[in-house]
Amino acid sequence: MCFSVQIDKNIKNLAKRFHSGVDIGAFHQLKEMRSYASSLESEKLKSIMGLKRKPKTELFKTPEDDGRVYPGYFAPVITASDKGRLIQPMRYRVRPSGSGEEIPSKYNVFNARVDSLEKRQTWSNLFMRNHGIFPFIRFFEWVEHKGRKELINFSPDEYEVMWAPCLWDFWRSSDENIYFHSFALITDDPPKEIEERGHDRCPIFLKEEHIDSWLKPEGKTREEIYSLLRRIHDVHYSYEWAS
Repeated sequence: MCFSVQIDKNIKNLAKRFHSGVDIGAFHQLKEMRSYASSLESEKLKSIMGLKRKPKTELFKTPEDDGRVYPGYFAPVITASDKGRLIQPMRYRVRPSGSGEEIPSKYNVFNARVDSLEKRQTWSNLFMRNHGIFPFIRFFEWVEHKGRKELINFSPDEYEVMWAPCLWDFWRSSDENIYFHSFALITDDPPKEIEERGHDRCPIFLKEEHIDSWLKPEGKTREEIYSLLRRIHDVHYSYEWAS
């Protein structure tokens, strides 16, 4: 599981690095959704979003000042468009299209195991259809250390930014006043240096030359897409214990 990540908040930097356009309208829409949601009474928002309880915090959170993104936060994701790659904001936790209720927080719908892409309905509805790339600097996880849980972060040597393939969905409320994209990054078994630190998963670091093939699965077989997901950067990950 990838508990949280740190991203580069500078969208212009990301656009230049990944030769991508920016969906300016989508970022403006996110601001509008934040404003609209904050204007509603908590009971009304609970009903519209299909929540079990009244929300105690903002539902349309954006990255922290240091770039940290947690499940439920919105972050930039790269998708394919008719004009090429496109960056747009998506929530880091999938909300399935057409779902009447939010999936309870005890369920992990922000990481998709590569071996469950066709076994779990949440992912199988998106696999081979809605593919994206999520760029980030490092990822964080809680692991056992010296007899207690401690937060650790990992980042690839020689890379200022890494990226992981992801699956995305689009949800709209029944009254059509709230709508957003959401995503889950794809993970696989970890390399030795991460496993030795007590973590059992790692985001897939797809080779850069295969990004566009992943973003456009149309016309490809499942075997070809799984083959892409095995073509990862051969990197070593350094770690730091969070203070």
